[in-house]
Amino acid sequence: MTPTVVVRAAVPDDAAAIAAIHEAAVNGERGGGVYDERQIDAWAHSRPLSELRERICTRQFFVAKSVSEPVGYAQLDVGAAVVRSVYVVPSHQRRGVGGRLAQAALTAARDAGLARVELDSSLNAVPFYETLGFARLGEVDHGLRDGVVMPCLRMAMRLADARRALNREGLV
Repeated sequence: MTPTVVVRAAVPDDAAAIAAIHEAAVNGERGGGVYDERQIDAWAHSRPLSELRERICTRQFFVAKSVSEPVGYAQLDVGAAVVRSVYVVPSHQRRGVGGRLAQAALTAARDAGLARVELDSSLNAVPFYETLGFARLGEVDHGLRDGVVMPCLRMAMRLADARRALNREGLV
């Protein structure tokens, strides 16, 4: 785990940093063999900053910040009971940042009274979510810009199971 990383609630002024994190994390998947260049190009394109600012106000976003810069974010849509995203820039992956962001989102979901959350995982992130305690539900396609389709996997977790999984990983 990276001890110099702090996770906090995002504010609308974090929109540009969140967009940059999204782009860097997705572009880090190039050459990984899971998605082709066209899919990654379409996936890496972030929402307009005005739309992202609005989402930060209507959903729960969390930002992970190192000493010098934001390095990850997570997004929880309480109304839909969906974790919309957990992204970490390549230079900070596999250091516990994603787990800490997921913990923040799952804690917020539990605090909001949710008993269960779902998410659509990119195929490359399935092992990460399984480690956290998410179970596979089935395949789903995401429609991206320019008609590009990205295969994903729908997953779910009972929040009572989240604490056990996070304890195993040393995150709570």
